[in-house]
Amino acid sequence: MAAQLDLNQITIDRTGTVSLAEQVYAAIESRIAGGILGENSRLPTTRELAAALGVNRGTVQTAYRRLQERGLVEGRVGSGNVVRRHSPAVSQFRLAGMLSRRASELPEESSVVLAEPVVADFSRLAPDEKFFPLEEFTRTLADSWSRRRELWQYAPPLGAEELRVEISRRLQEIGLTRSPDEILVVSGAQQGLDLLFRTFTDPGDLVAMESPTYSGALSLARLSQLALLPLTMDPGGPDPLPLYGKRVKLCYVMPERQNPTGITTGPRRREALMQAALSAGALLIEDGYEEPESGEPPLSAREPSRTIWLGTLSKDLVPGFRIGWIAADRAIVERVARVKKAADFATPVPLQAAVAAFLRANGDRKLRQARSEEVSLRASAAKQALREHLPEVSWWGGAGANPLFWLHLPDGVSGRRVTEAAAARGVGVAAGEDFDPRGEDRSNVRLSVSRVERKDIERGIAALAQAVREVQVRSRSRAALAAPVV
Repeated sequence: MAAQLDLNQITIDRTGTVSLAEQVYAAIESRIAGGILGENSRLPTTRELAAALGVNRGTVQTAYRRLQERGLVEGRVGSGNVVRRHSPAVSQFRLAGMLSRRASELPEESSVVLAEPVVADFSRLAPDEKFFPLEEFTRTLADSWSRRRELWQYAPPLGAEELRVEISRRLQEIGLTRSPDEILVVSGAQQGLDLLFRTFTDPGDLVAMESPTYSGALSLARLSQLALLPLTMDPGGPDPLPLYGKRVKLCYVMPERQNPTGITTGPRRREALMQAALSAGALLIEDGYEEPESGEPPLSAREPSRTIWLGTLSKDLVPGFRIGWIAADRAIVERVARVKKAADFATPVPLQAAVAAFLRANGDRKLRQARSEEVSLRASAAKQALREHLPEVSWWGGAGANPLFWLHLPDGVSGRRVTEAAAARGVGVAAGEDFDPRGEDRSNVRLSVSRVERKDIERGIAALAQAVREVQVRSRSRAALAAPVV
């Protein structure tokens, strides 16, 4: 049998802003949509429903008319208004309309594809995995899995103690004193930075960053809807002056071999940067190397209560491990750990134990020494090739075992167009736009020799030089066409 409308379940709010007819319509429509009133269910007459609700009959007539217009009910001779057979309404699905504002504002990843055959891919900064002692580490990891069943459980909130003890010892060697309880193990520095943004910022907060800076940090800042204060890079490091007179939540910097410029900030500029960050009321995040080549003490050693050390194995060891750490005052670490636990509970514990054993055995230092020697040779080859094939281009970086070169292209030459022209020749570089806080095209490209064999470096840079000159000619042609005729 068809269900009947229960008049006792319809209530009317006479004090609200919604009309009585709209309330009657909504009450019946919701019961049809929910299946309470199925096909052929008879509605009360307008007189009956008006009397039951204590409203004017015209109010009910208006509600019934709208139900008919929507195709939900129909009038039948002898039966009055009955519910029609209907299929549940299916709202139109559009993925773009479902995205959060934060996600929708993220720029698309660069889609530049290198032409075959690939000559040299200078676009990647990741370390060359051929130096990693794979078999040795695999045995260490297997031992962790098979002999220590406690590692199959969740880690302590801050991470495996044995790894935090080893990190604490390593930090002490570079002048940064942090106890194991002041270290939080995270799934790579990228997650660490994400957690810091989540913990200490709200949308619209001002965060200072070098300009140019690490593209991953820019993506996180945009996802967090933060306002950015650029600190322009020069050969001495980031300019601290914009920090004065501002109220800044976080200041994110890379004093050692900055990405993308390769610049290592000197002692005087480090001190000036520290003072400026303190004046702005900021927490300073130092994205550093475990063993800085410059020998300069970390900024985090100068003001321990106001600085955060962000460390990782990804920069010069193994990106795929996704092992990083935050070292800071205990109050800071405990707050960030609370946010991390809400997101992922723990970074894989057996991997933490294996990494701890690897570090204790100084396996990373043997690896780093071999890789450093090779990168130094590659950087020297790149400098020689740049001088020969691109004498008009200057650069920052490339000193010692630094694989990064930040090329300053001729004025008016688009870094994005050079990237595209080089890719067509089988050469990869990273466009300066990717590292710009404002997302603007720049006359710069980043070149990294960390993964390029020495034998391929000169040929790759020679092809890059062709791309630069091609773009330069095109730029001059466009400028000539745009010039007014007199």
